[in-house]
Amino acid sequence: MPQNKSAMRRYRIIDNCINNTLRPYPTLEYLSKKCSDLIGTDISTSTIEKDIAFMKRESPNGLDAPIVYSKLHRGYVYSEKGFSIMGINLQDEEWEALNFASQLLYQYKDVPVFANFKNAIERINTRFSLGFAPDEPIINKAVEFEKAVDTKGMEWINKIYESIKNKYSITFSYWNIYKQETKNYELAPYLLKEHRNRWYVIGWSEERTDYLTFALDRLSNLNIINEKTRHRNDFHAETFFQFATGIMKGSNKPTEVQLRIKQPISQLLLLEPLHHSQKLVNQHGEYIKLNLKVLVNEEFYLKLLSLGASCTVIKPISLHKKMKEIIELMLKNYML
Repeated sequence: MPQNKSAMRRYRIIDNCINNTLRPYPTLEYLSKKCSDLIGTDISTSTIEKDIAFMKRESPNGLDAPIVYSKLHRGYVYSEKGFSIMGINLQDEEWEALNFASQLLYQYKDVPVFANFKNAIERINTRFSLGFAPDEPIINKAVEFEKAVDTKGMEWINKIYESIKNKYSITFSYWNIYKQETKNYELAPYLLKEHRNRWYVIGWSEERTDYLTFALDRLSNLNIINEKTRHRNDFHAETFFQFATGIMKGSNKPTEVQLRIKQPISQLLLLEPLHHSQKLVNQHGEYIKLNLKVLVNEEFYLKLLSLGASCTVIKPISLHKKMKEIIELMLKNYML
């Protein structure tokens, strides 16, 4: 299969046109116009003739397409009923969706455990003639996906994934940025999680009763203990972060929180809730009241602070006092 994106798109368009029962027996002129319209550049009839000649060649130097010219109908048709170079017939909108999904997955090609995405997407691209050139900017610069600034730590993903799958433990050194110290751990890993373009491992150490979370970019000297380790049966990935507003879970219990939010931030939060438990209590003038059930921790404090003067904690009173303390400390940083 040739790697030229425009050529692959033309083959698919030609194939779709020949299989179009509403307008059978397309002519060279029709195929030329259809390709020009869909690709956005002038495609000559001589180019279409060369494309058809290539499609008719035997694999691997062609596509084995049984295209014949019907003198009776003055157009092209497949001599083999139901043939398609793509194996399946999809509408243009469906091909666009498949193309988009392929490119969406392709952005993860550099994550070690997902390395097979690259080969799989390239096979899909070839098999279905999507016209997706992996070296080109994703979605032709029309869509930009969020990318991590630093990919440090991704080199551990494969080992951790294999350990989770085989129920092995891992040992590693971990740099604690809060305590400014490095400590060695032995961990039974249960879950790999991506959050805001950074990767984390959640697991259990026999030294602790609660589950621990480690950022992969602060791991070093990671090794696998190649033997089955004791696992707890109370870990459920689908509910572990049920009340979290970030990556921190901890052992504390969720808290009922009520907030008063001022416009226009209130409207943004109605469109993009702080947490899936968020419920609108009432709306009065330029303010709304929201109820949430969340884990109150450093990550939640930061979320509230990001709302600035538009947010007031109503309850619990302990959280109200905590936010006041934080804001007063912040104010001291700006005192002249």
